[in-house]
Parts: sequence; structure tokens; C-alpha cells
Amino acid sequence: MISIIAKRGGYRHTLTFGYVCLVYHATEVFCGRNYSYKNDPLGKTSGQMLGAARSARQNIVEGSSRAGTSRETELRLYDVARGSLEELAGDYEAFLVGRGVAPCPADDGRAVRLKAMKIDPYRGDMGGNARHDYGEYVLAMRSRFAEFLESEDPLVAANSALAAIDRACGLLARQIAAAGEEFREEGGFTERLSAARLEHRDARIAAEGAPECPKCGKPMRKAVARKGRNAGNPFWSCTGYPECSGTRSWS
Repeated sequence: MISIIAKRGGYRHTLTFGYVCLVYHATEVFCGRNYSYKNDPLGKTSGQMLGAARSARQNIVEGSSRAGTSRETELRLYDVARGSLEELAGDYEAFLVGRGVAPCPADDGRAVRLKAMKIDPYRGDMGGNARHDYGEYVLAMRSRFAEFLESEDPLVAANSALAAIDRACGLLARQIAAAGEEFREEGGFTERLSAARLEHRDARIAAEGAPECPKCGKPMRKAVARKGRNAGNPFWSCTGYPECSGTRSWS
């Protein structure tokens, strides 16, 4: 039986979401330490940074949840998440340049060490304990990356956040490409709905005693010839038409 609602909601099992969670919590710590009332009196910079980090996280959640009924919405939300990450990266870059340093080069020793570190895939519960288990997982990953992402040295923290954002953006780009390919191969909600209706119709026709198609074996349905010498006369037509052109006489 064709499933009308596609698989959805598996965002916790993606490395993308894991990195985005790290970026979000690192940004919370970073803003709390580096933007006070004196240097950010209206809270605009910290608010924008936290808002961008939150947008990336929540748009992945919503996109994954909407995947079952709208691939288009899923892809659009993932793209919004990627844009939010790029916006956040711009703030970290501005922070560094504002303090008279450029973002560290790729061959910097600390950057190389950070690049070599990976987060583990989440393999915990997806049922009633999912929130608890995933929270434990994020805490463990935060601890692993704390010397970089939550460093008390703001230059280390900012450069580390940029590296994590780059990794998250790369993973998200691959996720977007994979979702697009799935859409091309399998179609979306409308196609599944139509296919499910046809499947139900064909099963009903078969149950009513319609003959099988002599070409493909699918049940047949009554049709009426529209032209030719048999115009107006009924005949059996394959339910797989136009892919299959099998027919039988009505009598």
C-alpha cells in the first residue's frame, strides 16, 4: 500500500542538526560573555546573533517535520537555515575584524585540531525519551568541543564557531541536494496522493470482478470508444493506461 505521508521528522539523526545545536549553544555562551550593556546597549548584536542561530536550528526542525507533506516547504526551510548560518558567520567575522584580527587561516594549528574532531551520530531513542536522550547527546558533544566553541578566549571561540558553521553549511548543502534528488525520483505529496487514489480504485475494480489485462496483468476498467467504427461501444481498458495499452472486448 502506498504511504500518503512520507518519512519525516528524522532531524535528530542528522549530523547537520548536531552541529547546528553546538553552534546555537556556543553562540549563547559567546554573547553572554562578550556583549554587555556597555558595548551592546540595545542588545541588537547579541539579539541578532542568537536569532540567527535559533533560526538555523528551528528551520531545520520545521523543515524535517514538513517533509512528509511538502518537499518544497522542506527545501525552502533548509535554505533559510543555511542563510541564517551565513548571517551568523558574518557577525563572528565582524567581531574578529573589529578586534584587529582576521579569521584564522585553514592551516592554523588550532583550526587543524578542530577540523579533525567530529561529532558522533545520534543513535538514541526516537520515541518517548527522545528529548531526554538527545539532550544528553548534545551535552556530551558540547563537552567534547568546549575548549574551542566555549573557550573563554573570545578569539578562539569566534574562530571555532566559524569552523563549526562552515561544517554545518556543508552538511546542510548535501542534505538539500539529497532531498531534491528524492523529490525528483519519488515526487511529492500530490503525486503520492494521486497514486494512492489510483491504487485504491484499481483494488476496488479488481474486487468487482473486472478481468486482468492481457498485457500486464493489472485489473481493467470499463471505457467507451470515442472514435472509429466502434465509437460509442464499451470495452475493457487497462487501468495502467497510458503506460499499458492492453484492451479486451466488452462481451
